[in-house]
Amino acid sequence: MARRRNRRRARRNRRIVVLAILAGSAGLVYWQWPVLQSIRTGPVITTITPPVLTNDRPETTPLDGGPYKNVPERGENPLSATPKNVIADDSRPEDLLASARHELSAGDLVLARAHFSEALNVGLPEADTIEARAALRRLGRETIFSATAKPGDPLTEYYTIVPGDSLFKIAKRFDITAELLARINNIRNVNLIQAGRRIKTVKGPFNVRVTKSTHTLDIFIGDTFVDHFSVGLGSDDSTPLGGWVVKDKLKNPTYYPPRGGKIVSADDAENPLGERWIGLQGVKGGAVGQMRIGIHGTIAPESIGQNASMGCVRMLNEDVERLFELVIEQKSTVEITQ
Repeated sequence: MARRRNRRRARRNRRIVVLAILAGSAGLVYWQWPVLQSIRTGPVITTITPPVLTNDRPETTPLDGGPYKNVPERGENPLSATPKNVIADDSRPEDLLASARHELSAGDLVLARAHFSEALNVGLPEADTIEARAALRRLGRETIFSATAKPGDPLTEYYTIVPGDSLFKIAKRFDITAELLARINNIRNVNLIQAGRRIKTVKGPFNVRVTKSTHTLDIFIGDTFVDHFSVGLGSDDSTPLGGWVVKDKLKNPTYYPPRGGKIVSADDAENPLGERWIGLQGVKGGAVGQMRIGIHGTIAPESIGQNASMGCVRMLNEDVERLFELVIEQKSTVEITQ
């Protein structure tokens, strides 16, 4: 009797196991049905609609906070802004200029420099242009050509000299000259530096823009205006427009007349090149292929501001010496515009 009950219990247990297996198989088929279908008919594509992202300050919302509504609050980097980034708004230059004045009076020289430079790039009336250029020249002397790196200045930084360094190696790393490093850090001999000393560096290269109509030479780092000089240009419109790269630099150059004549040695008081020559190679526009144009000093300072050369850009000797220690070969560019 007991044996018969055990056999019935065993058969019931086997039926339960079989039913469980069948149920599990059915569930597996159910859950895997999309996969099985994809094997027969291709993958099942499920479209997921992303949630709508909300923003309480859309990018199109006017910036109406603060006294200068058109001065960028975020997004655009005012230190590298160019006209192509500028919002088409007649009030923007005035807002930038007002902001620059306010920041200058508050002692924020880096931001004042940025907004003065951007206002100049956007375009200002003549009187405001004169003000901005003068302010930027002063700011250039305080922020670029001084021994102090201002906090937050993206154009300068401090560097600690390590064993094996030289001013030439450091200068090459930052696309500037060893002479500039020596001047702004009051180093008397470019060949003598001390490991462990902290010096200020500038993030070059410096670039140049010559404007023929105003006889001016402006110096920039990126789009930031830092200095300017007066120049003399070619007679009969002989200074070509276009883009150039600094090809070479010479101290005490010998003068070879382009139209033939007497060669003038470097130490001759009649050498019309003065004591510095910055050779240019034409790479854009009407300058392409030209190799004989350069920027140099002069023995005729009265020709500055005039069209009197054979095509080269003339500078006062002390001015070209300053430019000589800023630009570097094969990297600094020169743009000559009307």
